[in-house]
Amino acid sequence: MRFATLALLLTTLTAVGAPAFGQSGWTDDAQRCYRGGGDPTLTIRYCTQAIESGKLSDENLSITYVNRGGLLLNKGEVERALADYNTAVRLNSDNSQAYVARGRLYRFRGEENKAQAEFDHAIGLAITPNQANGYLNRARAYRAKGDLTSALADLDTANQINTKLREVYVERAAIYAARRMFERAIGQYDEALHLNAGDADLLDNRGDAYRDLGDLRRALADYDSAISLQSDVATYFADRAWIHRMLGDPDLAITDYSQAIRLEPGRGNRLQDRAAAYQAKGDWRSAMADYDRAIQVEPDRGTYLSARAEAREYEGNYAGALTDRDEAIRLEPRDADWRVDRAWTLLYAGRTDDALAGFADAIGMDPVAQRYRSRGSALLVLGRFDEALADFDRAIEAQPSRGVNYAARANVFLYRGQPLDGLKDVERAEAADPEYAGAASRAKLLMAGLQLDDAIREYANYIDRRPNSSIGFFGRGFARMLKGDLRPAAEDFRRALDFNAWDDETVLWLHWCRARLGETPNAETARHARRFDPRKWPGPALKFALGRVSLDSMLAAARDPSALKTREQEAQAYFFAGEHYLATRQRAAAQKMFQAVLARKDPWTYSDIGARGELARLPK
Repeated sequence: MRFATLALLLTTLTAVGAPAFGQSGWTDDAQRCYRGGGDPTLTIRYCTQAIESGKLSDENLSITYVNRGGLLLNKGEVERALADYNTAVRLNSDNSQAYVARGRLYRFRGEENKAQAEFDHAIGLAITPNQANGYLNRARAYRAKGDLTSALADLDTANQINTKLREVYVERAAIYAARRMFERAIGQYDEALHLNAGDADLLDNRGDAYRDLGDLRRALADYDSAISLQSDVATYFADRAWIHRMLGDPDLAITDYSQAIRLEPGRGNRLQDRAAAYQAKGDWRSAMADYDRAIQVEPDRGTYLSARAEAREYEGNYAGALTDRDEAIRLEPRDADWRVDRAWTLLYAGRTDDALAGFADAIGMDPVAQRYRSRGSALLVLGRFDEALADFDRAIEAQPSRGVNYAARANVFLYRGQPLDGLKDVERAEAADPEYAGAASRAKLLMAGLQLDDAIREYANYIDRRPNSSIGFFGRGFARMLKGDLRPAAEDFRRALDFNAWDDETVLWLHWCRARLGETPNAETARHARRFDPRKWPGPALKFALGRVSLDSMLAAARDPSALKTREQEAQAYFFAGEHYLATRQRAAAQKMFQAVLARKDPWTYSDIGARGELARLPK
């Protein structure tokens, strides 16, 4: 979702550079601009005062323009931010921070080709020997490009030169977080906090890592500490609100989001966040009012129209969603991402030809691998496998060093019902990309081929490499469930939820595992269910699990104005019903439900894989 992209920008584009303390050509206002925090309007004023003071050297003036550009971008003032980045480059053509920041802006605007060119330029800049900042800045460019191994090598060099450079630890932590090595990320924040224990921003970042690790209580403690140190930073309240949502308390979340809105009334993303909390309560009137207000306070931004479009799709209002998609494109016509989003809406609305034309339009604007992958994925959903294969081949040709392109090609064989034929593409992914952990992709293909022991082994391999990811645990749990190893499956599902509390399928798999073990899972399931809108899918499936609605009611709720979405949700509903009948030892009824899953012809889904696995174990 696009607001997640903006959240990433909040941590990567603001306050990216400062010289060594005490260096001439630097001012207190420039330092306040660099540190950020508090009221963003006031911080931007410090940046402007520093720029207009006439006291900054060209090098430091360039840095300050980058820092102000990041603050402006976070406020949604994209063109002003771009102007600052352009000025930074003119002042100092060796300022790699400016190229990286401008590249991220282009990426945010959906112009990936331009973004990659900026990152490559930054990487190609010469580094002065024994200059820690030079290696730090090149590491930022490598990270933006996706080359995390090279980024870590440069950060290690920077750290050897200067062990007191806060940003090295922060950047390294971000890389570990991207690899889902959250304990290591926390260790880096600990190192940085040794330099300044009262750094609220570091505490907030460490809270994020604890949250992603599933340690919600420690995350909450760090957010509380950050707020006690700096109670005027909206981000800290928004981050704490997220924890309240994960803990199943949308009311406390709404309180914190409301405080963030009071601190930053001109920021639409705060209203958007509160809207999501209202949705979890089923309060759609308040949710839509917040989406409307977000659009009103930042009327030149496509991102809030996109968020409202997603909410409208979730309601089944595809016509309203398309109206918002069209307006986002009108506001930001160069952004290819908005055209991709609109194409998906058209696809689910049943307008196949228009959807494929939209994907082609995005490719024409920005012919990078991810655009071909998007259209290829749409073609898979439509069952047009040869065309999808051609698009994934184009993605590989455009970006042969990224494993995700080969893994996408492997999915063609999963959709075709020939999962084991995709294994060779996973091997290609691993050979091409040392960052790609292919064990999970290999495991799903093996599981779809009902080679459950091999799948469990591969998921275990993935867990060894990515121990803090939900993917390995929910995949292994599912394979164990299909084998009938219900108790270890349930433990795996709990671990998966530690890392992804929003996965409704995992919540329900855990429920039915426990029910089949003869346990009473309702209290645990009801606690998880508080994170989901009770009226919209998967709310009815959770109500069925809790015994609050009938099977017929759940099946009726799975239907959507979109035929594609109906197919997906009905497959889930029938699979959950089959698990219910297994738990109540009604094997003939379970068999009937699993056969109904297969009739939906979705071989790539866990519901289809699960139905085939359960039918294989049931007596004929």
